[in-house]
Amino acid sequence: MCDQAPTYKLGPDFDEKLRRFVRRFIAEGYTEFSKEFANLEQFIAAAEADKGKREDHDLRRTPKEMYLLEAVSFRIYDDLDQEGFNRARDTLIILPDCLRLHNPDCQMEDGDWGDICQECTPECQAYQVCELAQKYGAEVYFSKRALPDQLKHYADRSGDLGVVGVACLMMLAMGMRIARDLKVPVRGVPLNFTGCEHWNDQPFASAFDFDRLKAILEEKHGS
Repeated sequence: MCDQAPTYKLGPDFDEKLRRFVRRFIAEGYTEFSKEFANLEQFIAAAEADKGKREDHDLRRTPKEMYLLEAVSFRIYDDLDQEGFNRARDTLIILPDCLRLHNPDCQMEDGDWGDICQECTPECQAYQVCELAQKYGAEVYFSKRALPDQLKHYADRSGDLGVVGVACLMMLAMGMRIARDLKVPVRGVPLNFTGCEHWNDQPFASAFDFDRLKAILEEKHGS
């Protein structure tokens, strides 16, 4: 075996040590977030019973462990990119479409690289984000399903871009990985709950911690 390994060097007991760590991590995570994850097992069981009835069935059956893993992934990515995001000249905020579902008369306009909020309803969180973004010269768009193409477009156009993504835990971590693959520093704000059609038979508006987004922008641009 090589005695001069440049980075890590796995020993014969690594697999068992990792298994023990993961079991401990999951057990402690479920205890720590027992309140936040209280409905997951019931939801997943119901999704199993609905097998084949919905096109997004697999997404709805996401194992409980993945919620914990993606929550930790979001936290790590956010910490890793904090300084890079603050150094980036331009700021782009990507919102999930489900923030606007509570307004049936939403005037959102289609855009080639992300739908655009028209600020039609002051009570809507999308409206409030746009108002906040104007103070810091940030742009705001709703997410597109082709997120890699959307982010690459704005990153290429800017040349020095930092992104804040607002999304549910499962989509947030995935989106942050996409941004990091494109070498775009990214911060994240998780939805407090999911109201979109993927998780609800009768969709309603999602919501997030607005103060967290404000704090991220203030940290970068000043209050």
